[in-house]
Amino acid sequence: MRRSYAAVAAVVALVGLAAGLCASGQSVDELIARNLESKGGLARMRAIQTMKQTRRMNLQGMDSPVVVFAKRPNLVRQEISTGGRLIVMAYDGVTPWIVNPHSGSNSAIQVMGPQADSIRQDSDFDGPLVDYREKGTTIELVGTEALGMGKVHHLKVTSRRGLVQHYYLDTATALEVKLVTETDTGTIEQELTDYREVEGIKIPFIIRTIANGVKQGEIRVEKVEFNIKIDDALFRMPKGQN
Repeated sequence: MRRSYAAVAAVVALVGLAAGLCASGQSVDELIARNLESKGGLARMRAIQTMKQTRRMNLQGMDSPVVVFAKRPNLVRQEISTGGRLIVMAYDGVTPWIVNPHSGSNSAIQVMGPQADSIRQDSDFDGPLVDYREKGTTIELVGTEALGMGKVHHLKVTSRRGLVQHYYLDTATALEVKLVTETDTGTIEQELTDYREVEGIKIPFIIRTIANGVKQGEIRVEKVEFNIKIDDALFRMPKGQN
């Protein structure tokens, strides 16, 4: 059954090392180091305190403008304009919440369960690969595999909450070309292409989403802004809502 636009949009938006060696002899830590260097380097990444992305999302045949705000260490807010209404999904570092007028209410509600865990995971400003041990994340090098016309290093990333994601790093660039998230209802795949440099940081400008083998839509990034002023209040669940 085809999921509702808002439900799919909610998924789209927003310990130790299981040691292993790939065919080229690279360890998990070496692959992660290459990945971070390819993105622009850890020092440059950590100099970024806030980010705003302006996007266009075509999902299930509907084209919608999207704005994503993020702030260290783990604050995130995504706004999707669709059908003349605004869907807001946010996390203030404590409470993940959503406002979805398409559900029949304009009130903010707290997100619970697996979706909340996914929002918390995605709110990590640097992503799960940076300082993964300190975060209680386990990363396993599954191996080197063929993907499309090229080859990728396959990393299995398991968060301390048990959320499992699969990262596929291009063997030539070490950049992510595919992410797969395991959910209770199946898998969500994201194909990342058209990497461009913004202030020394590599950003994928096209992200295609596939749910359980069926293409759901595509995100095209229009603009990326770093270190702009963003008030913490933007991420908080509106008072009086529950």
